Amino acid sequence: MPKIQSVNPSNYEILGEVEISTFEEIKQKVQLSKLAQKEWSFLSLEKRVEILRSALDDLKAKKDEFVLLESQEMGMVLTDAKLDFDAIMDYAYWYLNNSQKYLSPEISFESDTEIHQVIYEPIGVSAVIVPWNLPIVNLIWGTIQSLVAGNTVVLKHSEECILCAKFLDDIFTKQLPSNVFSQVYGDGKVGQSLIEQDVDMISFTGSTKTGKYLYEYAGKKFIKAVVELGGSAPGIVFQDADLDVAIENICFNRLFNQGQCCDALKRLIVHESIFEEVVTKIADIFKNKKIGSSQDPSTEIGPLVANRQVETLISQVEDAKNKGGNIVAGGNSLQSTLNGAYFEPTLITNISYNMRVWTEEVFGPVLPVVKFTTEAEAIALANDTSYGLGAYIYSQNQELTQRVAKQIQTGMISVNGISYLQPSNPFGGYKSSGIGRQHGKYGFQEVTQVKVIARQKK
Repeated sequence: MPKIQSVNPSNYEILGEVEISTFEEIKQKVQLSKLAQKEWSFLSLEKRVEILRSALDDLKAKKDEFVLLESQEMGMVLTDAKLDFDAIMDYAYWYLNNSQKYLSPEISFESDTEIHQVIYEPIGVSAVIVPWNLPIVNLIWGTIQSLVAGNTVVLKHSEECILCAKFLDDIFTKQLPSNVFSQVYGDGKVGQSLIEQDVDMISFTGSTKTGKYLYEYAGKKFIKAVVELGGSAPGIVFQDADLDVAIENICFNRLFNQGQCCDALKRLIVHESIFEEVVTKIADIFKNKKIGSSQDPSTEIGPLVANRQVETLISQVEDAKNKGGNIVAGGNSLQSTLNGAYFEPTLITNISYNMRVWTEEVFGPVLPVVKFTTEAEAIALANDTSYGLGAYIYSQNQELTQRVAKQIQTGMISVNGISYLQPSNPFGGYKSSGIGRQHGKYGFQEVTQVKVIARQKK
């Protein structure tokens, strides 16, 4: 049987391998998921929550084992991996603890003689396809609300983190009833085979190109699709910003997980009066980050997930250089020096708006910086992208931040470092950053059918 090998990007050592799912296996898993969904949905909400809580408790008990594997397989440094694990478990338990509130029947109309009730029913089998950058986050975000609501899930995780996928698969398939949760393994061909089966919904996190294709495909099948796609989040630094707060937050939101996050801050827009100061301070931080193996507890910047990711960054940075970009910090691959998929934290000025680092999503530790003069110019630069997932504003003027926030075409905005990432908040974007929302009541609504029952009062 063909297999996928897992490679440690810190040193290119082979970690293990997993068999690629065949067409027959994929078809069978969806068929069995279809049968299991009826029994799973017939269970009470309380019982489904109880079963899922047991699975999450088992996962939580294995935190250290998973964190090390995640660090080895996709290069997330240990400190980030631990932070990531704890945060996502908070999300998972929030879904369970609030499911009764958001999935219980609601009265939508009532008179002396009638009562109308809205109920939330599962959609059926959800085909979930997620990327490699945050292995546990993408699984939890893509599946738990759907499972709580009474859907069953067939998941395809990325081939770049196949051992993490298998680790999570083993826990959930052990704790949940048979075929309520199952996984298929492979590349895009396996994902294509999965959506061709008799599924009732597609949930996808990943590239805009693939997301648009899947949305169109779902439309042809006339099934629901929720797609969370790429981003090129702007950060705007106004002249009255608290620079200590702003610069710390900018560096965190550009360098966390080596910059491999969809809503990471990817384009910095700075008022001309403080431009040189901001660039100098960020450059100093970038230059002094410790780069090395993700398994070393002292490492601050680990490798990217794979060489192909490094090659993409090289081409994007070279494009900027060829068009006059000024490399203030970094700019180099460290593949040969450190024998891994490493790239220096990189700061670029003298940006022109046809550069790939400006027009494309940059999935790595590279930050282009431009200056602005007026508020209107800053807003126009922020919106100069096909994406609209996250955005960051830094100013001590609350009227200004609210005014600017209303004009940025994006689904989520952070002001002065306040994170919008809460399990009760919707996550999703405008424009080419996706359709639909995850988390909170919004996420539960995406994975359910809404039904109205109108009846006479007794």
